[in-house]
Amino acid sequence: MARVDVPMTNTARDALIGICILYAVNGVVVFFRLLGRVRGIGIGADDFLAVGAFLLSGTTIGFNASVFSSGVGHDLVETSPFYEKLFNNMEFNLKITFIFTLFYLWALICLKLSQIWFYYRAFGLRLKIWIYISGAIIGVWGIVFTFLFTFLCDPVELQWSILRTGKCMDQITVLKSIIMSNVLTDIMIVVLPMWTVWNLQMRKTEKFAVAGCFAIGLACVLIGIVRFWQIHVIDLAGNFTGTSLTTFMLCSVELMLAGICINIPMLRPFYLRWRRKNKSSANDSYSREPHSGLKASGAVPTVGSSPGQNFGTATWIELEDEKDHDVESNGDGSSQVNLTGTSAPKPTSTIQVSTNWEVTRS
Repeated sequence: MARVDVPMTNTARDALIGICILYAVNGVVVFFRLLGRVRGIGIGADDFLAVGAFLLSGTTIGFNASVFSSGVGHDLVETSPFYEKLFNNMEFNLKITFIFTLFYLWALICLKLSQIWFYYRAFGLRLKIWIYISGAIIGVWGIVFTFLFTFLCDPVELQWSILRTGKCMDQITVLKSIIMSNVLTDIMIVVLPMWTVWNLQMRKTEKFAVAGCFAIGLACVLIGIVRFWQIHVIDLAGNFTGTSLTTFMLCSVELMLAGICINIPMLRPFYLRWRRKNKSSANDSYSREPHSGLKASGAVPTVGSSPGQNFGTATWIELEDEKDHDVESNGDGSSQVNLTGTSAPKPTSTIQVSTNWEVTRS
């Protein structure tokens, strides 16, 4: 029989609205990521993977809307006023579940590979072997579970058949395996760059900030743990529509949050530009104010500084554009520092900067 519409529950409607808002936020973050890359070091494979993950994640909104308007959220009990419609739509809901899971799985693969590829661009040789190993693990993980879930039943059509008279593996066990292996690979990706980040030549506050950007991926780990518990609640045979709403919602929320998590660190150039602009404005304002009684003698500008530049201002650092030299000009008056601790040979002669301050009372 053809699918028939069932009114959404309030919970399903609210969940769909929340997912759409998260997707919009994800879209804004992805847009600024691409904008920053176009203006900076250029688009790379990690950016294409991030866009692919964003598009695949968007399909889950349509899948959620389909199942929510087909009865998911209503208990499949005979006392329900929608019982006949719910039973009629079971095959449709199971078919959407099958497609949803494959899109969800490949969105995760794109997200994980995008982050791994970014590590390769940012940290290069220092994590080369571990990056290759992690990328291989993610690739094998995706292929194995795609194959396993696709051919869960023989024939495949039995996955969305109400009468499973053929040969099928335990679908819930396979879903549990996907969830827990997903959690473990997320932890691996979060932990991978931490040692390198902590050994960068940066202030501790900067280290905490960078590490925090990568560590927000732990939010997806928490969602995965909740989903693992929630999967035990699903009654696939008796009350699928009444017990699966939270799982559908959490799958989409996980993808949206994961997209935001991997793209937020790419917005660092915008933060640095905003910070530099604010510091420049503060310095200009300070230089215009009278400072009676404070005189500086023998002050020599540092090499490469310009009038009005604040001496000692923190260097602007972009992880994704790391250089092999200690200090290199960006062409706009700012500099980049090699964060890895590998210093280039220092020249034999140096320029000494000496400033003598004298405080007098007017």
